[in-house]
Amino acid sequence: SMLYPSMMFRLNNIDPVKAGEAWRTIPALMEKAEAAGEHRFPRKAAIVRPQRSQIEWRVNFTQLARPDGAAINGLEADDLTRGEIEGRRQVVEAFNFLRTVPGFENSYIVDLPPQLGIRETRRVIGGHMLSGEDVLGCGSFDDSIGVNGWPIESHVAGDVIFTFPPIPQSRGFNELPYRMLVPEGIDNLLVAGRCASMTHDGQSAARVSGACFAMGEAAGTAAALALDGNASPRHIDVGTLQSRLRHHGAFIGRDQVVPEGL
Repeated sequence: SMLYPSMMFRLNNIDPVKAGEAWRTIPALMEKAEAAGEHRFPRKAAIVRPQRSQIEWRVNFTQLARPDGAAINGLEADDLTRGEIEGRRQVVEAFNFLRTVPGFENSYIVDLPPQLGIRETRRVIGGHMLSGEDVLGCGSFDDSIGVNGWPIESHVAGDVIFTFPPIPQSRGFNELPYRMLVPEGIDNLLVAGRCASMTHDGQSAARVSGACFAMGEAAGTAAALALDGNASPRHIDVGTLQSRLRHHGAFIGRDQVVPEGL
């Protein structure tokens, strides 16, 4: 039940005035196109958003599966090859549909990624495994080194289902404990990103870019503190780590004032 990989791409030469808030209308246009038999889409929850320039949009329309419908396995070379080929085929199909959307008529594919986007493979087991309950319960941790604001994703064949913490009843984000970066049973190793210590549900939320940025900065800072103090990462002073992260502008939750817009 791993998360499905995707083949992202970017479109250029879009008319921002005609396109407007196309991300709101595209789902209905997809349903209409499928009902008419004009297009078939690998997933319903397509993401199409403008970049800063407004004439360029990023597109996440794909879902890469094995012939049996299970997710492409990012650890298997044959699966990765299948995903690279099928991903490009799905990109072309998505592009052909998007050219029918107002504002996208003269668009073109400006680039594809150098490799398939893998969401989930192996993970370490650390001092704490971030769980789905931590995400939906907006968990707090004494050793927080950052926060995650992305919801839980449930990947099913043909769709992605998002489960958010209750808003406005909750603050809408969870803290990330330093312990999830420190594997059990091995010293002098820090693991940041999608491979950190998380359950399947917790990883579906905290594997995204924002949380990975936070984990990466914390791991780098912790490594420097370990070297300075001649200690293993497991035994550094977490309070010092948190102070240094806050000094550098990181938001770690805890007693900090929530930045505007978070």
